[in-house]
Amino acid sequence: MNETKAIICPACGKLVSSYQEICPHCGLTHPGRKQRLLGTFGFNIRSFVKPIIVVNVIFFILSYALPFFIPTRIPMGRDFLGLIPAPSYVALNLLGWADIRLILAGNWWVLVTAVFLHGGVLHILFNMLWVRDLGPQTEYLFGPHKMFIIFILSGIAGNLVAVFTPFFSNTYLGTQSALLPVIGASGAVFGLMGAIIAFGKKRGGLFGRQLVRQMGMWALILIVMGFLLPGVSNAAHIGGFIAGFVIGQILSFKHKTVGGSTAFWMALGVMGLCGISFLMMAYRALSLISRI
Repeated sequence: MNETKAIICPACGKLVSSYQEICPHCGLTHPGRKQRLLGTFGFNIRSFVKPIIVVNVIFFILSYALPFFIPTRIPMGRDFLGLIPAPSYVALNLLGWADIRLILAGNWWVLVTAVFLHGGVLHILFNMLWVRDLGPQTEYLFGPHKMFIIFILSGIAGNLVAVFTPFFSNTYLGTQSALLPVIGASGAVFGLMGAIIAFGKKRGGLFGRQLVRQMGMWALILIVMGFLLPGVSNAAHIGGFIAGFVIGQILSFKHKTVGGSTAFWMALGVMGLCGISFLMMAYRALSLISRI
C-alpha cells in the first residue's frame, strides 16, 4: 500500500503532499518525483544560501593554498592596509578571474568562476554577509531555485559589463582605461537587490513600496561608496543590479510568467553551467601548472 506523506517542494520550499501532481503554491509538476530525483544526485536543496557561501569559501581557501602547489615562489598579495596577506594574482588567474584577454581567447567560463573569487578577507566577508542577509529574503519572495538563478546570472552579467565597459570605452571613445580583471560576488549581490525591487514593484502596496525603498537606498549607498573606495568595480555593481531587476521581472513571483517547474529545470541548467565552468577552470589550471 502506497504511503502518502508531506514533502518539501523542491521549487518553492513549501510543504505539499507527495501524491500531488502539481504544487499548489508554485505550479511545479510532479514535485514528489523531482524531489526524489534531486535527492538521488545529492541536489535536494531547500536553500541555496549556505551552498553558495560554502563554494565561495572553498575557492577562497584554494586561492591561498594554490601557490604551495606551484614549483616556483609566488608572492602573496596584501589586503587591508597591507597588513593581511591576500591571494596572489597568479592564483586568482589560475582559478579564473574575469579578464577581457581570457574571454576574447575563448575562456567564457571565467565570467562564472570570477563570481566565486575574492581578493582578500574583507572582500569575501562583506560579500558573504550580504549573501547571508539578502539570500533568504530573495528565497522567501521567489523560491530557492529562482534565487539561485538570479544570483548566478546577475553575477555573470555584472562581470560581463565590468570587463567590457573599459574595452569598448577605449575602442570607441578613445579613453585609456586599464583593462583590469574582475573578481567577487558583489555583482550577484546587487542582482538580488534588483530582483527584490522588481518584486516590490510587481507586488505594490505598502509592503512592495517598503521593499523598493529599502533596497533602492542600500543599492544607492553602496554605489556611491564604490566611487569613493579604490579597487571597486561599480560597473559590475550596476550591471548586476540591472540584470537582477530584469531577471526578477521575468521570474515573476507568481507562476504567470515562469512557474516552479520551469524554474526547477532552469536552476538545474545553471548548476550545469557552474559545473562545466569549474571543470574547465580546473583543466586550465592543471595544464598551466604542469608547464611550470
